[in-house]
Amino acid sequence: MARPRRDGIQLAVPTSPEGLVGELGALGLSRNEALAYLTLLEDAGGEGLTGYEVAARSSIPRSAVYTVLRKLQNVGAAFEVGEDPVRFVGIDPDSWLATVRRSSNARIAAVRSSLATLPKRSRPEPVWILRRYDEVMARIDEMVRGAEQSVWMSLWGRELEVLRPALHATADRPLHRVIHSPAPLLWQPPGFSTWVNTQPTDAEMSSWSHKALVVIDRREALIGGTEPTADNHAVWTSNPSLVDVATNHIILDITLMAQARGTDPAEVVAPMMLPHLVPGSLEQAVASPASKPS
Repeated sequence: MARPRRDGIQLAVPTSPEGLVGELGALGLSRNEALAYLTLLEDAGGEGLTGYEVAARSSIPRSAVYTVLRKLQNVGAAFEVGEDPVRFVGIDPDSWLATVRRSSNARIAAVRSSLATLPKRSRPEPVWILRRYDEVMARIDEMVRGAEQSVWMSLWGRELEVLRPALHATADRPLHRVIHSPAPLLWQPPGFSTWVNTQPTDAEMSSWSHKALVVIDRREALIGGTEPTADNHAVWTSNPSLVDVATNHIILDITLMAQARGTDPAEVVAPMMLPHLVPGSLEQAVASPASKPS
């Protein structure tokens, strides 16, 4: 019963109809409503099914099937045709998912408006701990895809390879992009100013633990390990002090590398400094991003 057609609302293709029933439940349908909707969609005749037929083709009790079908009508997932007997037709999945999206967006907007009327109170910025490698990389991927002004990273090549789809997905955005890496990279991320150790790999470097420093839009940061078999204790936060710590570490790494090479990193690191130190620097960098590889 897997449905290949969608309208932006992600329904992963399940391995069984039961999996799809669960996913429809996540969109607000009860188990019986999901079973009835799938049964209607499976009807090959195109003329609709009676309540008796829906009950016979699913595990829905006959005593409850009409109540279930009326609820599907109420949420825009089905409509009725004819009079004697009344038949029910499932709404095309694309159309129904579009209805779900509009309804969800409207509810979210209403809740946001109501929450905005609450008194503003000072609260500490949240800090989340990410331990598994896949959790850490998934969070960085999401951060990169959500960038609006800047992407500053200190990562190893292995992790950059994992992030390749996200980096390419944002390649056409006017972002200030900076990458530092302690080891040579196998590819050049598009649009980035890259600061990479291009010297022959230190014999001890292969045993170094991989770490990540990622700062997005100077509003959120991820700091911590990126080891597939380790408990990484990575921190993801929007705490301004921790965001500044991560940013300053990246600036320091780039500055030290530039000094060792006798180059000037000012054009790259100035936009990374706090706005009151270099007014308007990030905005200028976004307008004319530097992308000098080194």
